[in-house]
Amino acid sequence: MTAAGTQPQWVGDEPALRPFNVRRDLEAVLDFQYEVYEGNFPGFCVDRGFREEYGRDLRRAARDPRETLMVLEQDDELCGFIWAALMSTLVDARVGYIKNVYIAPHLRGSGHAQRLMAAVEQWLVDQGADKIMLDASTCNPRALAFYEKLGYEVERVRMVKRVGPDGGAKRPVRARMRTRGTE
Repeated sequence: MTAAGTQPQWVGDEPALRPFNVRRDLEAVLDFQYEVYEGNFPGFCVDRGFREEYGRDLRRAARDPRETLMVLEQDDELCGFIWAALMSTLVDARVGYIKNVYIAPHLRGSGHAQRLMAAVEQWLVDQGADKIMLDASTCNPRALAFYEKLGYEVERVRMVKRVGPDGGAKRPVRARMRTRGTE
């Protein structure tokens, strides 16, 4: 966190925004998911199976004209990632859905997450999206405030009840991701 009114500093050139390249970027983006998933979904465990499935999903998305993946790169290292898709739901014919956003800790608060969001939002508008939605975890108040600052509003709430043979006690989670589908 920086002092009020000061700009965060980073080493080297300003990060470049560019399209995701499966061969160059896949492993780094998979590495980001430890922080994204384990930080936003308490009890979730990013394991080898998750990485394999997520890697397949990224490869598929990179070939799908209804999806876009972009990265931030600085000094030959990835430091940001965003993934979005144009989709249909039961209530919206053309909605943009932001599936995943990551910005390296040393760049948080520096405006680079806004660059990622603006680029993907423009792509979605260019594809004909009528609105853009995303999911955010309530355990990440900084992300919630960031999205609200960008004009996102709570439209609905997902409620969860944990059940199971152990009475719903929290336990390590290894859930299957679904990157396609509607709600």
